[in-house]
Amino acid sequence: MKNYSLTYQNRELFKEFLQNNNIHDSLKILVQVFSSTNQYNFIKSLQTMILDNLPSAKIIGTTTDGEISNQGLQENSTVISISIFKNTQIKTEFVNHDSNSFNSGRKIIENLNIQNSDIPKVIIAFADGLHTNGEDFLDGISSVNSNLIVAGGLAGDRSTFVETFVFNEKAITNNGAVIAALYNKELNVYTDYSFNWKSIGKKHYIEKAEKNRVYQISGMTPVKFYDYYLGGNIAKLLPAVGIEFPLVINKDGINIARAVLAKHDDESLSFAGNIEEGSEVKFGHGDVSMILNNSIENIENILSNPVESIFIYSCMARKTLLKTEVNVELLPLGEVAPISGFFTYGEFYSNCNDEKSSCKLKLLNQTMTILALSESDTLVQKVKPSLFDKNNNYLDILKLHRTQALSELIEKTTNELEDLNLHLENRVKEEVEKSLEKDAIVEANARYAQMGEIIDMIVHQWRQPLSALSTSVSSLQIYKEVNLLTDEQFKETTNKLLNLIEHLNQTIDDFRGFFKTAKTKEHITPKEIFNKANILISSLVDKHEVTLIQDFEFNDSIYVHTSQMMQVILNIIKNGIDAIEENNKKEAIIEIRCFSKENNCIIEIEDNGGGIPKDILPKIFNKRFTTKGESHGTGIGLDMSRTIIESHMNGKLTARNSEKGAVFSISLPLDQN
Repeated sequence: MKNYSLTYQNRELFKEFLQNNNIHDSLKILVQVFSSTNQYNFIKSLQTMILDNLPSAKIIGTTTDGEISNQGLQENSTVISISIFKNTQIKTEFVNHDSNSFNSGRKIIENLNIQNSDIPKVIIAFADGLHTNGEDFLDGISSVNSNLIVAGGLAGDRSTFVETFVFNEKAITNNGAVIAALYNKELNVYTDYSFNWKSIGKKHYIEKAEKNRVYQISGMTPVKFYDYYLGGNIAKLLPAVGIEFPLVINKDGINIARAVLAKHDDESLSFAGNIEEGSEVKFGHGDVSMILNNSIENIENILSNPVESIFIYSCMARKTLLKTEVNVELLPLGEVAPISGFFTYGEFYSNCNDEKSSCKLKLLNQTMTILALSESDTLVQKVKPSLFDKNNNYLDILKLHRTQALSELIEKTTNELEDLNLHLENRVKEEVEKSLEKDAIVEANARYAQMGEIIDMIVHQWRQPLSALSTSVSSLQIYKEVNLLTDEQFKETTNKLLNLIEHLNQTIDDFRGFFKTAKTKEHITPKEIFNKANILISSLVDKHEVTLIQDFEFNDSIYVHTSQMMQVILNIIKNGIDAIEENNKKEAIIEIRCFSKENNCIIEIEDNGGGIPKDILPKIFNKRFTTKGESHGTGIGLDMSRTIIESHMNGKLTARNSEKGAVFSISLPLDQN
């Protein structure tokens, strides 16, 4: 078998290419066409031109989001791959989606009229990228024969998501599929894939979905979900950028990404494959270092098999992430054998390298899939691709290092967040139990119950800068892709990234300060205490849409346990918010005042929740007294708050009613050392 590829320019140069390479018409020629031009008339002219020169050849073609040739990534071009076989028969089939993708997959295989003694060794399939449910299409193929090896993918249209085409030598469709079946029992077939997308953030649950259309994720419409976690700019750009931020699920031990393909008026989203209700999903993030490392592993794996040609069907998101540096994983393969292929809206993968087990057809996203073919049993001579030479400057590209650094940053900060969430509850429980009297287990459990809400505050504080990081990186990529990236824009965005990183570091320190055991007192101003507690207070007031008014007349230092003061303040504010919500106040207001009176620092926290009933007011500081149900589960408790202020700081905590609501007053003596 021999494989040739060229970048098509015109009819005359194509004919000259055939002559120079001594390529003659044959029934055993497969022509694959990968074109960025998604115009019917252009494709029709390509069909005619190829058949005029190679009338017996079989053709399958697709529009793309980028083309792959021996030169690596190409864009805005048409790559024609010509495979000349010696002992392999070729048959192509075509289908329009008359009903659904499953039936199309079943029908296109049934058209092959497969007999037990005449089963294709491998099938290359291209389907349109906007109307095909890729997973259903593959299930339809498997319903006819579950042992077929299938490679290929969903057509692209340069990220415009308007219209894609696939075609063979006879027909063209923007709503269907084509296949080329290769018949040769002795044909060596090797398939592989690289994923290298890491899941980040917490788990989310698909609550309402129908096949590949999702209606609700974790209580939100999918569009609001993307808006909330990635920012409004990303949500507005859906589906164009949705493929860069896929949802990752695990199926049969394989991490599979599901990329957004369409946004609907009801704020639902259609994905490139099915997502079942109840599925656990996380956001995916492209990991540059893993892509580089796995490129080497791919070479080592492929060299253990006979290889004469390599076809690559890779996700457009990999090109978007790495830009021209995507050649880091493409060109080394070209040093093993001729390569060609395209960047897809979804990849077809068959895990069929183990002859003892049946094939499992998968629709993948964000992956690079490889199909290696050989009619010879001879192994390729061991090679060491020059692009992996440590002395080669190819990997020393500043943009690549920046991208890799951002990948590392997002990974590390995400891991720290997950670790914090994992260990925080036990840590806080242990610290609370140490600080409470043995007869106050109920109060310890109450504070432990609040940790779930505090963790939500932490997640909120981390989510915004992480989302902003992703948005900033994406904006750089988008501006670069459309040639609008200026030096000023680049400088502004990188400065923003550095500020976000500093914010993440400061957030970690603030949380540590809130939960660390207060063994000693310190001199600190009330304003500084509120600033330290603001990381949690701001989460509460933002979540419940509370207007927070602060009036600090007293600015001298006081001598207190800072973390304990922060806990008391948070508890009182949370109680005020609960009262406001229970009384259905349209406008939520909490006022914080600080002033001095009779050699005491007075901190007053007043809400507009309507006040505390007179019969309850005398009891609110009693142990185990509460008027709240389990749904609130709040805080260290008012009795514990009083204990902290009065026993640990020689102060006084009281409550009274005003015309607006409840007023909690903390009085701290100024003559302490």
